[in-house]
Amino acid sequence: MTNEQATYRRVLRRETHTSRTAAAVVVASIGALLLIALLAGAVWWLVDGGFRDAAARPLEEISVGVQQPPVLFAVGGVLTALAVVLLALALLPGRRARRARLTERTALLVDDGVIADSIAAAVARRAGVERSRVAVFVGRRTVEVRITPTSGVFVRVADAEDAANDILAGIGFSATPRVIVEPNGVVA
Repeated sequence: MTNEQATYRRVLRRETHTSRTAAAVVVASIGALLLIALLAGAVWWLVDGGFRDAAARPLEEISVGVQQPPVLFAVGGVLTALAVVLLALALLPGRRARRARLTERTALLVDDGVIADSIAAAVARRAGVERSRVAVFVGRRTVEVRITPTSGVFVRVADAEDAANDILAGIGFSATPRVIVEPNGVVA
């Protein structure tokens, strides 16, 4: 692998995956605020005897209420759900709606919306329907094409599949197109 290809791979990886910065900043900010509040409360507790007496009563009520089993289960459930969400944010790959392809000389990065638009235009031409009546969703491994024909006009699914396959093969991305022709057309 040449130095250029290593650079291309690194740039394409950066452009096709989302960063975890926002989630990390939120968690760190909440943690910092909680620690600052705890520190301020501890210092206030040590310095002011009136605050100590005023805060002791509510803390005792809270400690008695928290010892009830339903409250313990509810708090445990909320903390477990929060932990699962944070682990998912940390471990699951965040993917952007983009496709990357690396050749010997270039790196190609294409947004899924661009692929969907080009497939929709090709399917509309080949199927003989207006472009506004073709909706395309590009997923990770599949492409879904929905055609809403004019009432009474027959649309061949094979033609639409061929058009979608031609576009995908032309740009070099492998996906399986699935064409759905709506049973109820629109009146022109």
